[in-house]
Amino acid sequence: MTDVHFNKEKGSQLTLFTPGPVHVPERVLKELSKPNDTHRSKPYSEMHQIATEGLQRLLDTKNECLIFTSSATGVMEACVRNLINDDDKALFLSIGAFGDRWYDIGISNGKNGIKEGVEWGHAITGEFAKEVMDRDNYSVVFIQSNETSTGVYNPVDKVVPILKDYGTLVCVDATSSMAGVKVEVDKLGIDVCLASVQKCFALPPGLAVCSVSDAAFEKAEKVKNRGFYFDFIGLKKRNAKHQTPTTPPIPQIRGLTAQLDYILNEEGLEKRFERHEQLGRRTREWVHEMNLKMFPEKGYESNTVSTISNSLNLDIPKMVSMLLEKGYRIVNGYGNLVNKTFRIGHMGEINLNDLEKMLKVLTEIIKELK
Repeated sequence: MTDVHFNKEKGSQLTLFTPGPVHVPERVLKELSKPNDTHRSKPYSEMHQIATEGLQRLLDTKNECLIFTSSATGVMEACVRNLINDDDKALFLSIGAFGDRWYDIGISNGKNGIKEGVEWGHAITGEFAKEVMDRDNYSVVFIQSNETSTGVYNPVDKVVPILKDYGTLVCVDATSSMAGVKVEVDKLGIDVCLASVQKCFALPPGLAVCSVSDAAFEKAEKVKNRGFYFDFIGLKKRNAKHQTPTTPPIPQIRGLTAQLDYILNEEGLEKRFERHEQLGRRTREWVHEMNLKMFPEKGYESNTVSTISNSLNLDIPKMVSMLLEKGYRIVNGYGNLVNKTFRIGHMGEINLNDLEKMLKVLTEIIKELK
């Protein structure tokens, strides 16, 4: 088995095709290395404003955008702590490990939550959402757009409007799709849309972002014991000054401003979304060519991470190790899907040529293992 170690001099020399963290382009690494002023300085505030306004453009929203010093899980917990009162009932719609995690976060915070889900590999449909919402009254609903464990993309464009018809707040975890798949926050009426930046944004981990609606802020004002670090109201007050309540990872925010500028003004949003769609489609074609099977039900496959069933009974740890020897990293299945699936991430700055090179190597490895 390949044993990859910490490279003190050069950093990682692997090409990552993982569900995150992903490859960070050289131009972003250069931004991270630049000197910064303090987080209470005018230069920082100017940078913070550029970042939040760029996020509004990315998400097609007028809602306020907040920056968190955490992974996306921190914002998932923020949603739970800020939006569920003691007398509220919350609904967690789960299709995989990260939907389950959001429910677990709710329960661990002492909230009254109900989890409803479908078999892993399937998506939440509008019909299912309506059926569940008709059973009870929920003040907040939590749902993934892209479930990183199963490689399923929920049809949030169809489901969220149905949920909103019931007068509920809706929080969407877009961790492995934001900046790779279009999401129109205002059009859909999403109250909180969150992600971390180590996936489709192609930035190093340590930073998370979200948009928050006026209705969500109004609800948070009425919720007691929101905590301190993830308090929406405290974050909003500092955001008005283009700052954060506590010291943020300033280099990552510099990288975020540079990456948003690239996404919005150089590559262009539509071209970026099209590229991710092309990468997803090509990966699914390769799966068919290899006589493998996609784990998600047809029509709901993700364009950012492909979860592939181990239908050929491959030794997945050995396959991953052999690919590492060639300089590429993919990953095993997640949670209950370990060795039953493997996952290929195709998000961030990966292009079709990059993908083809990796798939060619992986094809030869699979032939050898068979």
